[in-house]
Amino acid sequence: MTMAETSEAAYPRSVLVVEDEPLLRELIGSALETRGFEVVAAGSASDAVRAFRALDPDGVVMDIDLGPGPNGFDLAERFVEAGTGVAIVFLTNLPDPRFVGRASDALPAGIAYLRKGAVHEIDVLVETLDAAMRGVVVGEMRHDRHDDRPYASLTRHQVEALRLVALGRTNAQIAELRGTTVKAAERVVARALAAAGVDATPAGNSRVDAARRFIRLSGQPVSLPEDRGADQ
Repeated sequence: MTMAETSEAAYPRSVLVVEDEPLLRELIGSALETRGFEVVAAGSASDAVRAFRALDPDGVVMDIDLGPGPNGFDLAERFVEAGTGVAIVFLTNLPDPRFVGRASDALPAGIAYLRKGAVHEIDVLVETLDAAMRGVVVGEMRHDRHDDRPYASLTRHQVEALRLVALGRTNAQIAELRGTTVKAAERVVARALAAAGVDATPAGNSRVDAARRFIRLSGQPVSLPEDRGADQ
């Protein structure tokens, strides 16, 4: 055993796992513990903040949709601003940040982004976490930038329109949220449905179909900022 390996065995790297689904949270935590990490788990944003302060972890493995309140992006910004140099790996159903109204290039530097459906073995997560801790995140560790991700060809504008449809917003409500006319909202939604390959013929229920697809891809519709504030 080398000196570096002896040091890691004596002083294991610490990881905060933030996941609101209990079984998955336990599975991730247990898997990381078997690989030698010291693990603390949290099921909500508030629990994660408390655990972060108490543990001062080397890394965070975190979902993005954490239910009512702050999401994973909000927490990541808070953790990065703390200036501890913590490594962050998102492990999420969301194909990319556009699904919650953000741009991929807006994420803090050095963050890794893995889609749950694309991670088929724990080694992928462990290798990504290790790379993030060493500050060497590479392209294959940013699934949000892969060309084969769902809805990769859609614009951020179109993804946002689909998100509003999945949240049950009418064209009139979408127009009010965007500050546009209803006619403009109708055109935006129609283009988004067409780009997503949703049947918009009179015989089909295009909005329901679009909502179901969005929910399947993202796990569930993610609430708007004003919706999150109302729940707090």
